[in-house]
Amino acid sequence: MIRSLARPTLSFQPALLLPAALTILAAGLLLFVSPRSAHYWRVGEDHEPVLVGFHGNEQNETDLFRWSQPQAALFLYGYRGAPALVELRLAAPRQPGTPPAKVAFACQDGALGTITVAGYWRRYRFLIPTTATGETVLQWSTDPYVALPDVRELGVALSGVKQWPLAEHPPLSAQTISWSVLPLVVWAAGAVWRWPAHWRDVVAGLALLPAIGLALLPATAEYWLPTVPWPWWPLLPALVIVAWPALAAVRRSVVQWVAAQPVASWMGLVVAGVSLLALRAGAPVWLALPSAIIGVGLAWPLIAERDDVSLSLWPIGRSLAAITGVALVVRLVALDQMPPALWRDESRHGLLALQIWVDPTFRPIYVPVFADLPALLFYLMAPAVGILGPHAWSARLVSAVAGALTPLALYWFAAPLIGRRAAVLGAALLAWASWSVSMSRWAFPATLDHLLVLAAAGLLWRGLDPARHGWRVWLHVAGAAILGGLAVYTYHTGRLAPLALLVVALVRLGRDLSHWRVAWPRVLLAALIGAMVIAPLVWYVLTDSTGFNRRVGSVSIFQADDLARHRPLDFLAEHIVRYGLMWHAQGEANGRHHLPLAPMVDPVVGLLLLIGLGIAWRARRTAAVVVVVFWLLYYLPGLLSFNAPHAMRSLGTLAPACALAGWGLSRLAAGAPWRRWLIPAALAASLAVNLWVYFGLMWHDPRVYGEFDRVETVMAQIARRAAAHAVEAQTAVPVYLPREWVLSDTVRFLTSDLAPADRPRIWRGVLDSHTDALVVLPAFADPAEVDAVLNALGPAAVEVTPTPTIPADSAPLVRVFARGAAALALLRSP
Repeated sequence: MIRSLARPTLSFQPALLLPAALTILAAGLLLFVSPRSAHYWRVGEDHEPVLVGFHGNEQNETDLFRWSQPQAALFLYGYRGAPALVELRLAAPRQPGTPPAKVAFACQDGALGTITVAGYWRRYRFLIPTTATGETVLQWSTDPYVALPDVRELGVALSGVKQWPLAEHPPLSAQTISWSVLPLVVWAAGAVWRWPAHWRDVVAGLALLPAIGLALLPATAEYWLPTVPWPWWPLLPALVIVAWPALAAVRRSVVQWVAAQPVASWMGLVVAGVSLLALRAGAPVWLALPSAIIGVGLAWPLIAERDDVSLSLWPIGRSLAAITGVALVVRLVALDQMPPALWRDESRHGLLALQIWVDPTFRPIYVPVFADLPALLFYLMAPAVGILGPHAWSARLVSAVAGALTPLALYWFAAPLIGRRAAVLGAALLAWASWSVSMSRWAFPATLDHLLVLAAAGLLWRGLDPARHGWRVWLHVAGAAILGGLAVYTYHTGRLAPLALLVVALVRLGRDLSHWRVAWPRVLLAALIGAMVIAPLVWYVLTDSTGFNRRVGSVSIFQADDLARHRPLDFLAEHIVRYGLMWHAQGEANGRHHLPLAPMVDPVVGLLLLIGLGIAWRARRTAAVVVVVFWLLYYLPGLLSFNAPHAMRSLGTLAPACALAGWGLSRLAAGAPWRRWLIPAALAASLAVNLWVYFGLMWHDPRVYGEFDRVETVMAQIARRAAAHAVEAQTAVPVYLPREWVLSDTVRFLTSDLAPADRPRIWRGVLDSHTDALVVLPAFADPAEVDAVLNALGPAAVEVTPTPTIPADSAPLVRVFARGAAALALLRSP
């Protein structure tokens, strides 16, 4: 039996017009009650206008001012399309003999002109046409100016801004119309969809707040409100509300027809799969993605209401062992070759781990500046790099093992929520997901965070079961608190761990007060243990909150440094779209995190994820809601920061997505006996695609291996070969590198276990004429620098070719110059 989701139609009731009329009248009147007056701002005062591309405050004999960078911008809010006058107090002092500063000004509508800014304070006025929906920005650019010993690139100095409208009252713009209509749209939607009357009125009243803000605080409101997609808003939602009865009737007819035509359901599944493949082949998103969603809707009669009991008794233990084995293999094989070189951050983490290993006085809680991370990863890496040596594979070992164990943690978390079979399938899809594999195979703590959070959530769910008693529930609760507290010490996303566990507790205990009466001692124990675990980090935050939040603040959408736009909610809206499309259309561009611009999951998981989301919606009143909440919760770090979609910051969404995909596969395979073959077929296809993406495409893609420190890694390999040759041949050959390369993090880490005499030395241009030596320069070294090396080495200097490179068939990365037989023998030895 198919249950229709169509709502009853709305009958006309004259009494309904009064609230709507009052809402529109109130919103309209509020638009004109607050005239704009001139505002003058000086550097250092509160309520600074939005300035982008500026250095910090400075003071001379008479003025407090800020230097702009060569490109800078001033954003204006609150004018609603009315022209604005802007007066800038500028100066551009230059050293004698330096050309004066010619500054090109522009706004969102085009160039305003180029003027020469004097070396002393003067005022410059501009008439700016403001926009009715988007952002108004005054930009300027000039040639960079460097006043040594200050190495900053400077533009012009700004000491104050004066701005005022030409009209006393702002006009009725698209922005104000749109937000004024919002209460009516919300109220009408509540009436059509039969919301409870009190909720409908409350929500409609809250929807009036943006219009009130635009009237009373126009600049502040325009900054915080997102750009309105005029005229689609508010016309589109109004049309949907009007047409809803007809749309519901059409949907009901389609559902009934599909139910009577089983072939149509299978065709819908085919359409969804083909659409997702077409999307990856470059088909328009607006066409392919809706087609995939419609196809899943047509295939919905194939989705069972519950798992097939005949398939529920799987050998869970053996399945999980096999999954873990596959996860370990795909993460540990050739760990030092893919990625083919270390990245700067990996080397820094390795150096910190070594310092912890050798220095008993170095016990950090949080490492600002150098790593900008909590220190748990470094403590776990310390035995690996301390005992096994400073290698790429030893530095990556902890992250790889954590990634391999995460599928087990996902099963532990998801089994009581969506069923054991669905949880096993989700764990399998996660075990070989190219996104997870890529993030596991370099020394970063993101995988560690989600391993701990998933394990803690599974423990807490079991520990708060009101029907269970005894010592085990106390161990589960304590273990959850410990693991959840440790997750805070992993990566910046670990700050969500307490919130994630709070969600688990709220859903587990629900609204039944008897459950809370039984479980409150366990909740109290978890809170106390968790507080004890994170207490050192809390103390660090209290003593150095700036260091703790430096990295998070620098990438936050609330600290935007974009010369074209600045509204945080505009960035948020764009990020919601990008993160929604990353599963099926376009992923991250950074090759260190995943195959650039490829979707973050394979087509099999992409299709099953759509099915799983539909199942979750149907089961939204059950415990399974926790999986969806986890999925949504771990979008937050990415949504609130730049570079969307960001695979590192949103990694926490992958495990819940795989759980939902496993749930979709489990339900799709239930029913007819032959359907059980869908499970091995889907798993095999997913495994093949992911292995091909990572070990096929990514291994040989220069956009991937080019993101790592290949030059530094090759230089370190040469230094290590020289040290080994010195032991074998009992002839030491010093290796010289330019200063910046000797001091690089990757060279320092990979050569940290060498004796001081065997480590690379700084090339200073002078060398004893009687010693053998190797001088290594980057392949792009300046010809003058090469000539200087050859002159210093003398007539016996030889440039050795070929040189080591990464990968083996790529272009040379370094140029090596040798003097002496021992140096030549060193490089020519295998």
